[in-house]
Amino acid sequence: MLKSSPVLIYQKENIMKIINKILFVSLLAGAVITTGCGSEPPAPQAQPSAVESADMKPADVKIDGNAAGTNISLPGGIKIQTGEGGAKVNLPGINIDTTETGAKVSMPGVEVTTEGDKATVNMPGMSVTSDGANSNVDMGEIKVNTDGTDSNVSVGDMKIDVKDGETTIQTPDSGEKTNTDAE
Repeated sequence: MLKSSPVLIYQKENIMKIINKILFVSLLAGAVITTGCGSEPPAPQAQPSAVESADMKPADVKIDGNAAGTNISLPGGIKIQTGEGGAKVNLPGINIDTTETGAKVSMPGVEVTTEGDKATVNMPGMSVTSDGANSNVDMGEIKVNTDGTDSNVSVGDMKIDVKDGETTIQTPDSGEKTNTDAE
């Protein structure tokens, strides 16, 4: 094992900063996709109160409410169902299903699922899964896995492992491993 030098400690700190930034951006992307950005425009004020179709005739709006929940059908294939503990919204190409403990959002090419402290985000070229303190990010050539305080990062053929405060770096050129101890 190599002795820790100021250069190796500095490199280890920079690597950990990069790993933390990748994890933060990945989890932030999942949170933004799950909750939205909150930038919904306000509803226009001059709209008539009734829903109208394109030919200016009142649209067929069906509302079925009972003790178990409410079902609303709007023109264009829009359906909203509410009930005890959750809701479903179906729009053309977008499905949202919520429960008391989680949600599932599906759009073309994007799927976000949450359940308690577990979350999964799948989109073209990127997959993020999280379960409490554990997370996995897969962006093709870049892979980041964390298990509590331990983590490993793969960027192409370069591998960085952090376990029990010790960092191991393997580069493709030499195939050699560089170890650093935590201090």
